[in-house]
Amino acid sequence: MKVLNALTITFIGALSIGCTSSVTPTKSATAEPSALIANTAQPLKVVTWNVEHLAYPINTGCKPRTLSDIEAMKAYANSLNADIFALQEVASKEALKQIFPQSEWQLIVSNRAASPAYTCRKTGALSTQQKVAFAVKKSIPVLKSTPFEPLGLTKTGLRYGLQLTVNSPQGPTDILNVHMKSGCFVDDYLKSDSPACKTYAQQAPVLDSWIAKREAANTPYIVLGDFNHRISAPYNRLTRTLISNERSTSITTKNLPGCQARYPAPIDHIIVGKMDATNIANSAQVHLFKNMQKEAMLSDHCAVSVSISDNANALSASVLWQTTSKEYQALTTYMYQQAQTAVAQLPRSATNWVAVMDVDETVLDNSAYQKQTELSGKGYTPDTWQAWVKSENATLVPNAKSFIEALYKQGGKVALITNRDKANDVHTWNNLKAVGLPITVENTCLMGRSEADKTAVDGKHFINDKDLRRQQITKGTADCFTPKGTQNNWQQPYVIKFQIGDNIEDFSGITQESANIKALQPKLGKSLFLLPNPMYGSW
Repeated sequence: MKVLNALTITFIGALSIGCTSSVTPTKSATAEPSALIANTAQPLKVVTWNVEHLAYPINTGCKPRTLSDIEAMKAYANSLNADIFALQEVASKEALKQIFPQSEWQLIVSNRAASPAYTCRKTGALSTQQKVAFAVKKSIPVLKSTPFEPLGLTKTGLRYGLQLTVNSPQGPTDILNVHMKSGCFVDDYLKSDSPACKTYAQQAPVLDSWIAKREAANTPYIVLGDFNHRISAPYNRLTRTLISNERSTSITTKNLPGCQARYPAPIDHIIVGKMDATNIANSAQVHLFKNMQKEAMLSDHCAVSVSISDNANALSASVLWQTTSKEYQALTTYMYQQAQTAVAQLPRSATNWVAVMDVDETVLDNSAYQKQTELSGKGYTPDTWQAWVKSENATLVPNAKSFIEALYKQGGKVALITNRDKANDVHTWNNLKAVGLPITVENTCLMGRSEADKTAVDGKHFINDKDLRRQQITKGTADCFTPKGTQNNWQQPYVIKFQIGDNIEDFSGITQESANIKALQPKLGKSLFLLPNPMYGSW
C-alpha cells in the first residue's frame, strides 16, 4: 500500500451531578487542577467488554483459563489502545490485575457483597462473582467514582452499576457501567411473565432516571455495558423508554453487527448524551478476536468501543463512505463476483497461473486505522502505520475471501504484492490467516516492498515499484515470505492471468500519471479488476 495522508475527498462511482463516593478515591482524584484537565483535547477511547467469568485463580469458576488464555486477553486489550475499559463479569480486583496491571491502570471494582455461588453448567465447578469494574489509564484522572446500587434492586446476586466522572473532550463526563438482568430477550419486557423480565422491568426505570438527571443538569454522560437486551431495535421497549425527541440520548453502537452467531443482534452497547453523538457513532467499532471459532474465543462477548472527541476531529467523507456506505460494500462485492466469474472461465487444463493481488484495501480492510488517525487529528504517520500493521487487526474486504477460495479451487495461486515493508511480511501473513484465509506457502506468495523494488524503477523496463516483483513471479525468482519451518515453493515461472487492486498502480507498467484509461478499458472486468478506495492512493 502506498500510504498518503487521509484526504477529505468524496469517492463517486461505483460524561457531573453531585453525589458522594463510597469508593476509595484513586490517587489521581487529588491531582493538581492542571492535571485534572490534561489531555482532554485528545480523543478519549472508551470500551465495554464482558470478559466472561474472569476469575482468580484462573482455573476456577465457570470459565477456567490457562496462562496462555490470560496472555491472549491481555494482548487483545492492549491492541485496542483504549483509555477506559468498562468491564462485566469480573470476580475481583485480583482477577482484573491479570489483564490490566496496576502499574498502568487504575482499577475500580463494584463493592457489591458476594452472592451465593452456583454450579456451573459446563464444568460442574462453583461459580465466582460477577461484578462490573473499570480499568482506567493512569494518565486519565478519575474525578469521582461511585457505586450505583439502585440497579441491584436490593436483590441478592443482582449486579450493581458503577459510575465514574472523568474529563473528556466534552468536559466533565459521567460514565455508568451496567450489566443488566439476563434472560429477558424479548422486545417488550412488560409483556412477559418471566421472572427475568419482571426484574428487567424494575431496572429499566432506574436506568431511565439516571439518564434523566444528567439530561436535566446538561451533564455529558455515557452509559455502557452488557444490556442483555437488543436495544439496537427501535421498537424495543427499553430503547423507546430511554430515547425520545426531548432528549439528546443516542445509542452510538446501534449499527454494529453482533459478535457471534449466538448474538446476531448486539447486546453490548454504548449510549451517550449531551455530546455530539453523530461523530461518536462514526467511531464505533466491534473488535473481533483473532480466532472467532466458538471454543477459541477469549470471551463470549467481543469488546465494543467509541472515541469521544471534540467536533474538530470529525471523520472525513472518504472514511465515512468506505466504512458506512452500502455502495462500498456493493461495488466491492460486485467486482469480486466479476473476478470470480472470470476465473471460472479458465480451462481446467491451465497450469502454473496466478492472480496478482494487492493487500491493503484489496484483501485487508484498514479503515479502522484511518478512523484512528482522523479522530486523533494527527493523520497518517509511519510510526502509527507500523504499529497498526504489527497489531494484525485489519479485517477483510467484502467478498475477498470468497474470491480467493474460488481461485484456489480452480487450480490457481495468489501472489500478494504489497507495498507494506518487506520486514512486516510476518505480520501481514499472520493477519491474513487470522481473518480466515486458507493461505499456505504452496498456494500463496507474499512479497512486501524492499529498497530494490524502488530503485528498480527506470521508466523503461520497470514503470512502478511493483513491476520488479511481477517479473520475478513470471521468471520463477520470487522472494516469497516463508514462515519458520517452511521453504519457498515458488521457484518456477508462473503466468499472471489476473491483477486485482484498489490503485491503478496495482496493474503492471502503469503509473497514475501515465495511465491510459481508454487502453485499459477492454481489460477491466476481465483480467484487471479495480476496487474502490477513496481514502488514499497514488493520486
